[in-house]
Amino acid sequence: MIKFYTMKKLIFILAILVSQFVNAQNTVWRKMRIAPTLVENYESDKANKKLKLGECFIVNSANRELARGMYKNGLKDSIWNYFSQNSDLIQVYDFTNKKLIYNIPDVSSIVKQRSVIDTTGYVKAKVVAPVKIGGLDYGFYLLYNQRNLPQGAKDQKEDILMEYIFDVSATGKLEDFNIKYTSTFYNADFKQSIKDLHGDAYEFIPASINGNPVKSKLVYQIMLYISQARDRGTYNVPTQKF
Repeated sequence: MIKFYTMKKLIFILAILVSQFVNAQNTVWRKMRIAPTLVENYESDKANKKLKLGECFIVNSANRELARGMYKNGLKDSIWNYFSQNSDLIQVYDFTNKKLIYNIPDVSSIVKQRSVIDTTGYVKAKVVAPVKIGGLDYGFYLLYNQRNLPQGAKDQKEDILMEYIFDVSATGKLEDFNIKYTSTFYNADFKQSIKDLHGDAYEFIPASINGNPVKSKLVYQIMLYISQARDRGTYNVPTQKF
């Protein structure tokens, strides 16, 4: 009986190894730039580069890893880990069970967060803010491109508050998105298209009131340090002090 169970175990292990070997033969590693400062490295089907089938990790321009996880049949699967620019683990999300396992503030991020949640009609509202899956830094750099800064902002002489304002539904879907610029002499608000963004840009956990999901606004706040731009009027505007 002992030998029988040992043999079954060996056959089971062999089957897993064969499956992994066959899968490795059918996949190939690829890389793709998904934002000006982000590169996605992923395994995909040999015949279809768009079909992700295995490991994936995303690095920034300093080659630091911001995200790592697995794909199954083109969809995120199982546990994904997300990191700060300093390589600290800041978030863990289970895509199989749609559950946030771990989430801490990224104190090193240049991005600050606020949220707007309507509590009208509630006497004692227990409010939980919406969450960007992947963290604020990763969410910001997925969308930010210095070259797309409006000329009016680049022509200023003083620093500008830039805000990314997301309308998030009660199911965690991105419904709308605009960018607002605020300073003494320059104020503007531009509606953005939410079509054709990288898939990670759409991933949110909705806000809740008393345990019930509700729609909300999630706001990223970033300073544009115009006064430190090397060439005034160009796209080269720093988003952190030096």
